[in-house]
Amino acid sequence: MAVGLGWSSRIVLLLGLAASAATSTGCVGLAVQLLNIAKGGNKIEAEFKGMKGKRVAVVCVSNSGSYGPNSFCSLLERRVIRALREQGDNIDVMPPDDVADWIDSNDWNQMDYREIGRGVNADMVLGIDVGDLRLHEGQTLFQGRVTLTVTVYDMQDEGKVAFRRTMSDFTFPQNGPRHTTEMSEARFRALFIEVLGKQVARYFCPYMFEDDFARDATSLAG
Repeated sequence: MAVGLGWSSRIVLLLGLAASAATSTGCVGLAVQLLNIAKGGNKIEAEFKGMKGKRVAVVCVSNSGSYGPNSFCSLLERRVIRALREQGDNIDVMPPDDVADWIDSNDWNQMDYREIGRGVNADMVLGIDVGDLRLHEGQTLFQGRVTLTVTVYDMQDEGKVAFRRTMSDFTFPQNGPRHTTEMSEARFRALFIEVLGKQVARYFCPYMFEDDFARDATSLAG
């Protein structure tokens, strides 16, 4: 938070953060964020810092049955990987093609992420389960909605779950749908993946408090 804000301004900002975070990060994440802001800082620390110095495999699975290099799940996976590499604290993220090659060669059942961790020699596996995905609100409106669960498996501790969070109804744009005449479906899907990927990465990477505000306007501009 900027230096010099009065207590009343801080309360307003806290309330804004609460409204935003409560729908996307869960109660635990919200409490962590509010604590950081109350201390007077505008940098939100990662909720889970256990990936530092670890070799991490990122795997995304969708219940839609749609796979391939241009599927929603594959694109989301790559967006999360990019964020972890650019914003994470010394996270050694494995190349997605290496993980995909192992999956293709070993008939993975899309159930046990630990199998991938053992197969590719990862220290940790970040599993992203995508469900109830839709991009349309009616025939002529775009509004993305998804239920998503993020799980980290610690392969150095017998594959135990080290971290898990669920986004039960992530929505973009939050302030209402956009008409299909405003952009193509491919463009909207790319924007939705961009915003969702950043949100997932925030569990593991620090980010600026101000980024939670005007998310729709920033992402949809241009």
